[in-house]
This record gives sequence, C-alpha cells and structure tokens, in this order.
Amino acid sequence: GAIVSSSASGVQRRRARVGGWAMAAPMSQKSAMSLFKRMNYFKKLPEDLTISTAHGSIMTMIGFVAMAVLFVLEFRAFLEVKVETAIEVDDTVDTMIRVNFNLTIDDIPCEYVSVDMTDETGTHEYNITRRIVKTRLTALRRHIAIHPEADAGKPSYIAPSDDELADLEAKRASAAQERQVAEAAGADMSAHLDVHGNPHGEVVALSEPTLADYVRTHDMVFVNFFAPWCHWCRELHPIWESAAAKLPDLHYGEHVKMASVDCVAHVEFCRTMHIRAFPTLFLYSDHTMDHALTYRSTRSVEAILEFLETHAQRHHVAHDEGAAAENAAKVRSLASLQTFEHGPEACQMSGVLVVKKVPGAMHIRLHSTQYSHASDLMNASHVLHHLSFGGAPDEQQLSARSSTQILNVGRSQVDNLPFVAHATGRSFVHYHKVVAKLRKKLNGGTYGSYAYTMHSSAHEEAVNALPSIKFQYDFSPMKVVYQESSTPTYHFITSMCAIIGGFFTLLSLAESSLHFSIETISKKLL
Repeated sequence: GAIVSSSASGVQRRRARVGGWAMAAPMSQKSAMSLFKRMNYFKKLPEDLTISTAHGSIMTMIGFVAMAVLFVLEFRAFLEVKVETAIEVDDTVDTMIRVNFNLTIDDIPCEYVSVDMTDETGTHEYNITRRIVKTRLTALRRHIAIHPEADAGKPSYIAPSDDELADLEAKRASAAQERQVAEAAGADMSAHLDVHGNPHGEVVALSEPTLADYVRTHDMVFVNFFAPWCHWCRELHPIWESAAAKLPDLHYGEHVKMASVDCVAHVEFCRTMHIRAFPTLFLYSDHTMDHALTYRSTRSVEAILEFLETHAQRHHVAHDEGAAAENAAKVRSLASLQTFEHGPEACQMSGVLVVKKVPGAMHIRLHSTQYSHASDLMNASHVLHHLSFGGAPDEQQLSARSSTQILNVGRSQVDNLPFVAHATGRSFVHYHKVVAKLRKKLNGGTYGSYAYTMHSSAHEEAVNALPSIKFQYDFSPMKVVYQESSTPTYHFITSMCAIIGGFFTLLSLAESSLHFSIETISKKLL
C-alpha cells in the first residue's frame, strides 16, 4: 500500500509540472508581446484626448517655414562645388611659354621701335619681328597703316659718285658767277633768286620764324630736319644737295623747294615739330603746315626726285580744273597713302614671344640703327592694353606619359593701363612675378593658367642714353592648386534628418514650456 501511494504521488507531481509548463508558455508569449509593444515610439492617442491650441499652430507654422528655409540652403550647399587651395612644387612640363602683349607707344613712330629678348641661360635675340605686328596710329590713335616689316624702318643710302659731286660743284660755281654778272649789270634777278632772295637750286636753311613763311609762299617745300653730329645726316647731305641742284632743270622744279632745319640750333622748335630721329624728311604742300608727308624711302637722288615728281603731279592735278578726273583720282590716291594730320605719330605693338621658362626680359627699344636719336626728344609714355603668360608653342608636344597638362594662356592682369613719362629721357621697367595655377575638376580633368604680380617704376637714363621699356619676368618654383569637391549624398541626407529631428525636438520643448506657462497663469487668474 505504501508503494502504491508513493507511485500515485509521483504521478501527481509530474502532472502538476506539466500543467505549470503549459500555463507558463502563454504567459511568456504575452510578456514578449507586451515588451515589443512598449518599444513602439510612435504611440497614438485618441483624438478626444488631444488638445489643439492657437500657440501650437503658430509654432508649427514657424517650424515648417524654418525647416523649408534650411532645406533650401542645405540643398544649395549640396549642389555647390567647393574649392580647396593648396601650394605645391611646380611640376608642370612647360619648358617654353608664350608672352602675349599689346601696348601703344604714344609719341614714337613704329619705324624707331624694336623688340629684343634675353634670359639668364644666355639667350639673346634682337629686333624680333616674328609674330609681332606694328600698327601706325595718329595722335588720336586712329589707324594709319600696318608698318611693313620688310622695310623695318631702315632706308638705304645711295650717295652720288665723285664725278657727280664734281659736276655739282662746277654747276654751283657757274651759277654763282652768272648771278654776280647779272647783279652787276642791274638785270632782273628773278631768274636766279626766289621771292626770298635765295638762289635757285640751293638748299635753304630755315628756322622757326622762317619755315612757316617759306611754306606759305611756295607750292611744295621738302624739309630735312637734321643734326650736325648725326652720321646719317652727313650721309644724306651730298644726296640732298645734288637733288636740290637738279630741280631747276626739271619741268616741275619751279613748284618745289628743298630746305633744311638744324635741330641742334633749334631744339625746342624741332621738339614742337615732333622730330624724334635724324634725319626726318617732311614734304609740305598747298602752302600750309597743317599736314605733312613723311619720306621713308631710299635716300638717293633718283628716288627723291621721283618722289617729288609724283607729288608735283598730284599738286598740278589738284589745282588744274581741266585735268582728267581719272588721273586726279589716281594721283590723289597715291599721295594720300602716307599723309597724316601733323602731330606725333603713335605705334601700337601686339604679338607673342616664345620664351624659356627661366628669368628673362622683353626689351622694347626706342631707336633704329638707320637713324640717329637724341634722348631729349624721346618720350617713352605708353599704354599697356594686355599682358599675359601661358601656353606652349605649337610645335611643342605634350608627353603621353605626363599626367600634368601644359598650362593655357592666363588672364591679363592689366587693362589699358597708362604709364606717363612727364619728361623726355625716362625709361620704364615692369617687373613680373609669375606663378602657375592648376585647377583640378570634379570629372578628373585639369585646367591651368598663369597669374602674375606687376611692379613698375620709371627712372632717368644716363646722359645720351636712349629711353626704353623693359618687361622683366621671373617664375615661382611653386604652383597654386585648386581642388574641386562636392558634398556627399549621405552627408546631405544626414543633414536633412538632423534638421527635421532637431526642429521637432526644439519646437516640442518650446511648445510644452509655453503651454505649461499659459496653463499656470490661467489657473492663477481663475
């Protein structure tokens, strides 16, 4: 009996444990579901338990407007390309670059202007004409013509032979003797002298008070402005004398007179006449000094007489109403090619120099080897229209292995910048520090250029030294790198979430504080 009773008790205990397990399983499932529901941060309240207030609506509208503004600003920042700047060693492959320039020299004719180039590696180039254009301008900077580089302002001189000079002296002696005989006999001297009492066939020496009167009383006056110390003036002297001696025997000789002005004895007069080199040859016509024709051709008796014949014919046609219209048009057209309003002639120079990427200088010299110059007549005032550095010459090829591109032409740092010399004999020096700039694009490409700083100064040249304009340049061993970057998309999304969550939190705190304050005050008032 004891054994049966004990077995029954065991069975009951096992059944009780099984029942407990059966009841515990539903209870654990309910606890897990309850815990899951408590983790919900988006619990909803019944509508009858919520209160809508005016200040809550106002705070909501303020929040929406503020979030909209911040969203627009953040979106603009997301679209914006940011640029970071860094300084690196210049490893660009440029070994030759271009110097691009454009300037106007206000008081110097193009024939007296030349360009030289030197650098610290020993390179010296003189009178560079390749890729350089000179344009002749009037005093008002009106276009006259492109200066022909074939002539380059270097007229040739062909002196008379010894026999021709001997014939000239014999002819002068004979003419002087005839004048003496005629004067002694009391004969009419008009066949031997002009209205001013100067012998026909002689070069008349003029000055400031006599030149204007001489031009007014003669149809054409060809004037040689010279200096006694000038080598080229001495070369021209026998040519000039021989041409004058032959004029009386020519059919147009009575209309043309040849004269000369000593610019050493009349310095101020020559300065007012805009004489910048010796010899300078002006042809005045029509009894006026308002305009002049500059002679730039060969210095020979034949060339000078041919020039005078052409313009004597022009003068005849212009004053002869019976001349054929077609001849008049032809000769006037020929004569007007070099006519300019009397005044200083300017020169505009533009072009490109291909130089080594080492310190060097571009030197604009204001003189010509075929003329003599006086420093007190030369003015280096100029206007710098454009100056930039950059780019490689067309013949240079970029290595296929190089990842750094040759830099393109940079932007000019100057724009019609004037430099005025308030006195003659002053030179200008422009110093440039050039630095490379490289911009790395978002798409992986690169774009480069050159920038520079410029410092200018003017100084007096030594006695008898001619003024000039010098552009010195030096290259920095460093380069400025601009790296483009943009805002990542995940950063934009994170910022949007921060704006929304942060504003909702701040507005909730503000609204709760405001609501509590209003409720407390209302209760105290009641």
